[in-house]
Amino acid sequence: MPSVDLHQEIFNEIEAGGGALPFRRFMELALYHPEHGYYASGHARIGKEGDFFTSISVGRIYGRLLASVCREVWDRLDRPEAFTIVEQGANDGSMAADILGAIREVEEQDDDFSRAASYLIVEPFGINQRRQKEKLRAFPHIGWVSSNDDLPEFTGIHLSNELLDAFPVDSLRWDGCAWEEECVGNNEGALSWKTRPVTDSALAEAVRLLPANLPAGFRVEVNPGMKPWLETLHAKLKRGLILTVDYGQAGDDRYAPHRADGTLLAYRNHERFNDPLPDPGQRDISAQVDFTTLAQSARDVGFGILAYSDQHHFLVGAAEPWLRSLGDFTEKSDAAKSDLRALQALLNPGSMGMQFKAIALGKDFPAEPPLGCFKYQRPGIGALSAEAAV
Repeated sequence: MPSVDLHQEIFNEIEAGGGALPFRRFMELALYHPEHGYYASGHARIGKEGDFFTSISVGRIYGRLLASVCREVWDRLDRPEAFTIVEQGANDGSMAADILGAIREVEEQDDDFSRAASYLIVEPFGINQRRQKEKLRAFPHIGWVSSNDDLPEFTGIHLSNELLDAFPVDSLRWDGCAWEEECVGNNEGALSWKTRPVTDSALAEAVRLLPANLPAGFRVEVNPGMKPWLETLHAKLKRGLILTVDYGQAGDDRYAPHRADGTLLAYRNHERFNDPLPDPGQRDISAQVDFTTLAQSARDVGFGILAYSDQHHFLVGAAEPWLRSLGDFTEKSDAAKSDLRALQALLNPGSMGMQFKAIALGKDFPAEPPLGCFKYQRPGIGALSAEAAV
């Protein structure tokens, strides 16, 4: 059941807004309300016993491969004495534990990278910080900040996995002649959808860039939080890389016929719901990432677009050195065999392998040759500039 307090607060804001609450505000309350939001309250659960799977919950191999990516980024930056790995959206700290565990294994061999590397987690919610600190208490050189604004200037890499899909979005419907804003209303005590003309100036500017030849009823989500996020990171990063992995599309694929009802979904106990309105605060809500808009925003703030790949080809490149080192399968340890099974799941083209995409944004970072993880990148940067017919 939804939190009574959160439900009432949403109804109060609907009334204060003249009967309509922008969907973006509803999503913000449902996920990030400081007491009752899905993420802020600690309701978010990942893995077999949770609400959904992520690449991290499949096994430790994902984080271990990211550790090798971090090492290569450090090497390409001419091995600075201080190299910061920043993670945002760390949930319970599992990815950090996998990355730091892989780094520690090499540290025992008197390794320059492990001495240079420190780890910072961006975590605004106290309940998550406590979970992370408990999981990571055995690792040194790790710290926390509550927001990207609180980051010091750093040289290194900023990592995020399934972060941007949880940014609150505006939802828009094409009525055949114009784009309308989707809002949340109160229908006799039940949350309901309603539309209204676009009046907000920032949203109107985003609407101006949308196609006007789609079938009536077509839904599109707009993520206004991506550009401010990029602006802050560009200001904080002295040299290095932004690497984010999420599910979404680019170019014409954003407006494919099978996306006519948009990409908004809710998840609970591994069940997927097409309507995100019921049970606010008790379910995850997500919208797929528009990587074309993300790339354009990144260029606007000064980042270089270094690579864009589906997860399958990204992880094939990242895993290649490790796979070559393993030798005959019959001689592998149980841990290596477990890692191989997890990697197979992550590469599966029918699920995570193609649904998830990795994008690398650089600042004062050499574009060539590509990082090993992007050696086989598909579909590549060219897919980001494709424009839907308007």
